[in-house]
Amino acid sequence: MSDEANEMMEVLDEHMVVKDDEGRPVLQVALLATLYFENAYKREVREAVVSCCEDYFRRCGHRLRWALHPERRLMEPYGKGKGSYPRAWLLGFGEDESFSLIYHGAEYDRGASSFLVHALGNERRPFVELGFFRMAFPLLWFADLSESFPEVMLEACRRLKPVSGYGGIGVVESPDSSIKSLYGPVVYQWAQRFPGLEADYPTSHSIWLREGRGGKEGIKGVNWLTVLGQQWVQEMGGVDKMEADLSALDPRFVIHRFTDGIMIQAGPRPQLGDAERNVWPELYVKLSKCLKPIRITKHRPFQRGGAGPRFDLERSQAWLRRFDDR
Repeated sequence: MSDEANEMMEVLDEHMVVKDDEGRPVLQVALLATLYFENAYKREVREAVVSCCEDYFRRCGHRLRWALHPERRLMEPYGKGKGSYPRAWLLGFGEDESFSLIYHGAEYDRGASSFLVHALGNERRPFVELGFFRMAFPLLWFADLSESFPEVMLEACRRLKPVSGYGGIGVVESPDSSIKSLYGPVVYQWAQRFPGLEADYPTSHSIWLREGRGGKEGIKGVNWLTVLGQQWVQEMGGVDKMEADLSALDPRFVIHRFTDGIMIQAGPRPQLGDAERNVWPELYVKLSKCLKPIRITKHRPFQRGGAGPRFDLERSQAWLRRFDDR
């Protein structure tokens, strides 16, 4: 990365991060992608998860500091323990074992970092459940690289074959649930002001994506990059119809195809908007309305209860509908 991009990244990190009383980052704004997939208990799916992790390590492993130990479920220094080498242990898990992966680059093991990999998959169960894979990068990480954030996300889609997903500017929180709860009101306030900002709680979302559309499954919503598996493409009329409809809606939409679905790119760069100035991310609004038939509307509260305004039941569901009246 060039000196100029590094300087810009440092400024952005300084102004888009929240630190605790000891000066440790506990909230971070970053480029964030989340993909949801089925059959997390299958070896070939876990192989895809491992490959996505290794791709991230290749790009950003030198910026990671912590890894989650797969059995003790405690953070350990990255590169110095079992958790850092998922190929050596995850593929040996049986179908009756769940897995959780966390890697991040904060100095504090419970801190928030714009360098992040987070994945979760449950054991085989009699009903369908979704696993998820998340990755984050600093906002300007791709500023002068030959590859782009959409390209990296599309490559992950080719590996994971997700049923749905999204990517754009989002909030990375602490991996510690108590710290996450303490700073929940800040995330809520940011999300209220910046409608293009992704408030992301995939452990909870993965449940409600199966039943949040009148008891049926659906997608969470849209962002700069919106991933639809074949089920949703077909429900919207097929890829050719979607390409024609989106082109007619706005020529700035781009559809990227992969074997098992599509990724819709809403313009050349992500947008945040600013509700205080009544500025809304125009393409997100258009896309959200277009995909309304397959979006979920029901969800439990995103955040735990506590002091200060936060994503309770009503506010969480209102956030899912935030673009509908624009």
